[in-house]
This record gives sequence, C-alpha cells and structure tokens, in this order.
Amino acid sequence: MVLCHPSGASLGAALAEAAVTSAREAGATVTLHDLYRDGFDPRLAATEVGTPTFADPIAGRYADDLLVADAVVVVHPVWFFGPPAALKGWVERVVREGVAFDVGPGGRVTGRLRARQALVVTTGNAGAATEAALGDPVTRFWRDVVFGPAGVLETRRLALAPVRGGSDDERRGWLASVEGEVATLVRSLEAYLGSHRAER
Repeated sequence: MVLCHPSGASLGAALAEAAVTSAREAGATVTLHDLYRDGFDPRLAATEVGTPTFADPIAGRYADDLLVADAVVVVHPVWFFGPPAALKGWVERVVREGVAFDVGPGGRVTGRLRARQALVVTTGNAGAATEAALGDPVTRFWRDVVFGPAGVLETRRLALAPVRGGSDDERRGWLASVEGEVATLVRSLEAYLGSHRAER
C-alpha cells in the first residue's frame, strides 16, 4: 500500500489507515509505504537512469516490496489533475524499465509485477464531469501508463470528490467505501490465488 500525502491528519491518511485495517481484517499481509513519513526522495538519480540499480535503500526496498506484492493499493490527492510530485517520483524511480517492466525488440513491453490487481483511491475537489471532460487523466495514468505496462491486468479507481467542505457523514461514507473496496479486493485475490494453486 502506497500513501502520498504531506499531512498525517489528512483524509488521505485516514483512508490509507482504513484500507490497511480492512485488508488485514480480511486476512491479507500489508506493507505500507508512506512516502512523506519514510522520507522518500522522488528525484531520479543519474546513476539510476537506464539501469535497474537504486541510489538509496528506501527506493530499493520499495521496489523489492512491489515486485512480490499480490495487489497494490495507492492513496493520493489529485493535484492539477494528476498525482503529487512525490508520487510521480515514486513511479519514475520504482515502477521503471528494468525494475517493473522490460522493453524488448520492437518496443514490446513485458510487465514484471506479480500483482494482477491495483486499486487507486483519490481525493479531490473536481467532480467526475470535469475529469471526464479532460479524458479522465488520473485513471488513464495509473491504468494505461503505470500499472498496465508493468503487468497489472485490472486497475480500478475510487475517486472521492469533492472533499472540500465535506461533512462528517460524507467522511464516514468515504472511509466505509474504501474499507469495502479493499475487502472485496482481498477476497478476489484469495479466489484468484486459490484457483491457481488448485491448477498446479
């Protein structure tokens, strides 16, 4: 699970906590990467360009955890119709060629992630109609640019908006929605893994 928000008191942080709790209650083992609290440096180092090496142990650990994950959950605010800079840096440093995917002859891309499902939970203030008018850039980024090429077959997004001025009831509803989505993800994952173990 990846959380990107500068405030530990944010709705995003609460959503990530709810997601972790729900996943664990459903029987999953969860590893949380909190980019701000971990002190993750989003800047791609010159030594990392074109190589599968990492300039610091945090990025290396993030990649190791991502490669063995059965599913991925990302929680972030939508800023300027995209992820925050720190999270974009996570993509550039961790979900990159030679780590999360390979590019072969003719530009053929082969994903290296074990995860087959991803859930992206976003908070924002623009409504669905506004995002749709722009071509739904956030969903397309995660599904088509990040996770799809890395081998993830299904990327779902839960877009919570508008959060500005949201009531306590709305906040409770959003937390419950995330809990439900994550519980469903874990059950789906268990069924998938169970069927593949049976096949073997």
